[in-house]
Amino acid sequence: MPTVKPIRLAIFGLAFFAGVSHVSAMDTSSGIAIFSIVSGEVKDGTVICSVNQKNELCTLAYDPNMLGVVSLNPAISVGVATPSADTPPVVSTGKAKVLVSDVNGVVEKGDFVTSSTEPGVATKMLKSGYSLGIALESFTPNVSEHLGYITVSLNIRPTVLTAKANVNLIEMVRQGLESSFLTPLSSLRYLVAGIVVIMTFVYGFSHFGKLAKSGVEAVGRNPLASRAIELSVMLNVGLTVLIMGGGVLIGYLILSL
Repeated sequence: MPTVKPIRLAIFGLAFFAGVSHVSAMDTSSGIAIFSIVSGEVKDGTVICSVNQKNELCTLAYDPNMLGVVSLNPAISVGVATPSADTPPVVSTGKAKVLVSDVNGVVEKGDFVTSSTEPGVATKMLKSGYSLGIALESFTPNVSEHLGYITVSLNIRPTVLTAKANVNLIEMVRQGLESSFLTPLSSLRYLVAGIVVIMTFVYGFSHFGKLAKSGVEAVGRNPLASRAIELSVMLNVGLTVLIMGGGVLIGYLILSL
């Protein structure tokens, strides 16, 4: 009985390699590439999407149907088909050279990249959505060229980007509504942050209204103590503003941490 497990492993290994018609070792990308039937003209580094059970060049920005990247010289390629223009090797994980554009600005090392409206070309992410992966090097285009190749760590998944301070309020709300459809965790974060901020502002405005009303009434009843009453009202207003600011800060921390 102690020899059963090694025998099973040997049988599994033989069965696996019996179904592999092509295994190559290159150094241009890592991960396992699968030969896939792709329609359209593809080249090395183009982004592939799976739409309606058909593989083709991605033509939508932040496309949730991203399948991977064409890698003509993968580290390991596995398949039963003979490599051809219609069945290129596609890598979904690991590192690969990706064709990128500067349409969304210069891609810096560490930036998230995603699909774009230019067929098969990736670009820098500017908002929350589906990402292709993280750039491992920067891309600075030449004056006459806006396309180039960079190494990307592939990890196709929903990605939430924290809005910068210079983004206007409408854009922040729009990104929040979009990101709520990405993952349950993202939806929960935006929901909790929104509830905290709204409750803080409701409390602040209602408390300010009560303070203003009671202050006017107190001054009317006791004009000689008006200065002390005004100082007390101002102090309470300052505390209310601090509470509202604290609510905004807590909401920001919920979204950014």
